[in-house]
Amino acid sequence: MGKAITPRSSEKKCPKRPKCPKASIDAPFQSDITWDIPDITPGERPKDRAMPRSARRARLTDEVIASLEPEPRQFYVWDTRRKGLGVRIGASGTVAFVVKLNLPGKRSVWLTLKARTLEDAGIEYHGLMVKFGKGETLSEQPKDQLWQDVVDKFEGEHLQLVKPSTAGTYRSSLKLVREAFKNRPVRSITYEDVWAFHKSLSDRKRQANVCVQLCKVIFKRCRSVWGVLPREALNPVDALGEVGWKPYPEETRDVRLSDEQLQQIGNALAEMEANGKESVYPIAAVRFLFFTGLRLRNVLDLQWDQVDMDEGELVFKHHKTDGKVGTLRTPLNAAALSVLQGLPRMKFMNDEGKEVEHAFVFPGGEQGKPIRDINKFWVRMTKLAGLETVQKESGEDTTLRRHDTRHAHGNMAADLGLNLQAVAALLGHKDANTSARYSKRSVKKSQDDSKQVSDSLQSKLGGKR
Repeated sequence: MGKAITPRSSEKKCPKRPKCPKASIDAPFQSDITWDIPDITPGERPKDRAMPRSARRARLTDEVIASLEPEPRQFYVWDTRRKGLGVRIGASGTVAFVVKLNLPGKRSVWLTLKARTLEDAGIEYHGLMVKFGKGETLSEQPKDQLWQDVVDKFEGEHLQLVKPSTAGTYRSSLKLVREAFKNRPVRSITYEDVWAFHKSLSDRKRQANVCVQLCKVIFKRCRSVWGVLPREALNPVDALGEVGWKPYPEETRDVRLSDEQLQQIGNALAEMEANGKESVYPIAAVRFLFFTGLRLRNVLDLQWDQVDMDEGELVFKHHKTDGKVGTLRTPLNAAALSVLQGLPRMKFMNDEGKEVEHAFVFPGGEQGKPIRDINKFWVRMTKLAGLETVQKESGEDTTLRRHDTRHAHGNMAADLGLNLQAVAALLGHKDANTSARYSKRSVKKSQDDSKQVSDSLQSKLGGKR
């Protein structure tokens, strides 16, 4: 079936278009129409737009910069002598030096300098020109280095310059320093962190102070040598002093052996030598420590090629007096020479099957090695001498240490009336103030200090030598 067709209704028809009026010859022309425009006075007219100001240039000097006055908006003044160097004057009057670099691939790169004076800005400007003046691209900022990496670097560089015994002492402290801020960027460590680390070692006061001093040296190298920290960065350890931090007061060893106690030690050494159960080398090492006042490792690591029997002196290639590698000659007294002359020269078979003499004066159990330590022998000797505990001058009980042999040498020198300079020379102290613990009086210096001290100790220790 087809669709039904319905007729259109008259309501849906489009309306008729109105007819245009006919033109009249009496109608006015367009030019004859007038407009009512209000009068505008000159004061009410908008101001003309200001022309853009050309770049300001001047020969920058301190006087010129001081004469620049701030404006509502910051502005720049460029130097006529050094292309790209300028000064920015802020709306508040702040002054900052800037450099504009034209690099390939970029229209320009603007850098704000760290300098605060025109002279420093010129130095920094020339450094940038040397680095980027030929069109090199700006280098990326170095990544933050981790704390353990710089500690390892310090250990590798610094410990090569000190004696092996000193390096061993530092390594134990550096182990604590490395673990304190492990896996932390160097830039993130603050003085509060160092202070907390120092407090955590309150049970080891001396080592806590040493660790903080090591941190100070490491931060200093990060800033001035390795470039890990900016040069203007404040050393966190220096900041500690500004907020009232103080190192722990270290307890001084004021153990003073009496004549009777020295006699007890001498009798114990003689008895141990007579029964033949102990090696002669640790016995001789203890006597040598008393007679020379040398440090423990200087004695145990002593080699025969360092002993000059004819001249009666020891020759050290590494010494602690001035912190440098050099030669130090230490005269030997008669008592110390007698100890060396009575020692048998140990021999052993080398890898080639030949019998050779041991290089060390006090050889140890390992072939070709010196005595590693006399701690166990020292405990047996003090027990036999009845000196397992001794009293400090303050009245507190403490154990007798091997380093107290050095103090006994210094105390004997003070008792004989030697001045601080003489005591410092005997003990190898860099500063006579270090020897102040042994004496507080200044008297005439003896002509033969070492002989007086050794003879007195030899008479006190007694026993066979």
